[in-house]
Amino acid sequence: MAETDILAPGVRSLSAPAGQAAYRRILIVFGALAAVAIAAQLYLALTAPNEFTQVESIIASQSRVFAAQGTLYYDLKGYPYTVCAYMPVFYLLQAGLSLLGLPLLLAGRLIGITALAAIFWLLWRTIELYTADRFAAATGLVLAGVSQLLLSWGTVAQSDVLAIALSFASFYCYARYRVLGHDTIPLAALLALAGLLTKQTVIAAPAAIFLLLLTQRPAKALQFAAITGGLGAAIVLGLNYAMDGRFLANTLFANLNPFAWYKFQQHLEFAAFLAPTLLLIVVLGARKAIRGGLGAPFLYLLCAALVFLGTCGKIGAGTNYRLESTLALILCACLALHALDFFPLFFRQSKSWVTLLLLPVGIYAVQNLRFDVDNFLREAAYQREFSRQSDAVRPHLAGAKRILSADTNVLIRTGRNLEVEPLIYRLLVEAGRIDPTPLDRDLRAAAFDRIVLYEDVSRTAGTNAEIPRLTPAQNAIIHGAYRLAAHIPGPYLDGLYLYEPRQNSRPPQGTP
Repeated sequence: MAETDILAPGVRSLSAPAGQAAYRRILIVFGALAAVAIAAQLYLALTAPNEFTQVESIIASQSRVFAAQGTLYYDLKGYPYTVCAYMPVFYLLQAGLSLLGLPLLLAGRLIGITALAAIFWLLWRTIELYTADRFAAATGLVLAGVSQLLLSWGTVAQSDVLAIALSFASFYCYARYRVLGHDTIPLAALLALAGLLTKQTVIAAPAAIFLLLLTQRPAKALQFAAITGGLGAAIVLGLNYAMDGRFLANTLFANLNPFAWYKFQQHLEFAAFLAPTLLLIVVLGARKAIRGGLGAPFLYLLCAALVFLGTCGKIGAGTNYRLESTLALILCACLALHALDFFPLFFRQSKSWVTLLLLPVGIYAVQNLRFDVDNFLREAAYQREFSRQSDAVRPHLAGAKRILSADTNVLIRTGRNLEVEPLIYRLLVEAGRIDPTPLDRDLRAAAFDRIVLYEDVSRTAGTNAEIPRLTPAQNAIIHGAYRLAAHIPGPYLDGLYLYEPRQNSRPPQGTP
């Protein structure tokens, strides 16, 4: 391909080739740093034997039961008291890979890594499709490659990145229809549906696509809605009917965690630290980009931001709630740079204010690279601490048949099933959706051979609503029926507190 082919449309010559060479060197340097960050995160994900997030272990436990027993989405009227909060696609893939012999966490992480690679490719192709500018596409790829959010969550065994990859693929198919005239709306609808059947909150892309089609081709909008909405509703209602209401009970009603203002503030503060650099570029270039026919991605960004603002305040919401809006922000920032003629101006070494936009791009890249290093070192240290903790806990669980554990990592490492998921259990008890009587009765009868908690039940429980713990009344029951057998330090809070029934004064079999 000729040199001029990779420039913005209409640019057929460069008065200062040195400017292009300088920008290419910048891309190479930051691209190499991104490759190192990606390689380090992949190494950590593929070798780490412990969880990265508690949800990762919860999903793995649920997938293991599904692979072994074919059961998923529980009625919450009896054991196991755990909510399958996500749609079925990720569970199906993880369980299927585990049946092929892959460890559960590794299987889930490979799904996420594959989805992350797809996101990188789709981002490149979407920017190139809209701009015909490979420098803009390469800039987007580098920004995504250094993104701490994308790298850390793209290697976790959770459904987020797979869902976003499918949803973003849907938007790419719409872009092919809009820019090239390809008949890709049915495929876009199916991909959007697949994304929604992976995680129910990836509604930004299908919402944007529907609104765009509604203003351009209402018939296509109805076709898209019929496939995504109509077929999707039929699948959901069919699954709910086949499961006697358990499907919606898990994925909708039990998933409505309480709103917490402090969570909302945390997310806004974190976003305010990283997002403004790229958001500045988007604001400066949005008007020109929209007038130049690049408006669709900006509507996608708006929809993703609204979804983020509407969901990030609930208890349990992590930084993964910013993933899709971050991806859309990178996409729109690159389109804005293109619309402002940043690349040809920079190549000509122009004195225009537009060329100064390299500063926010560089700041965003440097900030994320710093977070990549911090995250890698922190996670590597956590893995070492988790392994020491698991080794110390294992002898205390030897011979125990029933275990109630707030730490799901211990259950995954020892091959145990999750009987009670304390955080969601407590929230649902407090909301009146679960009857605590069965668990109260078993705790009084010391039916669990071991109980593993994050706190000493002889003390007053803390006020942090996101810590996995049982109700205060159940902690009081444990204090009466169980004795503290061990306190084992670990990377989370004050470590683990292990309890055994008071009538069992002998140490567990296998304890040194």
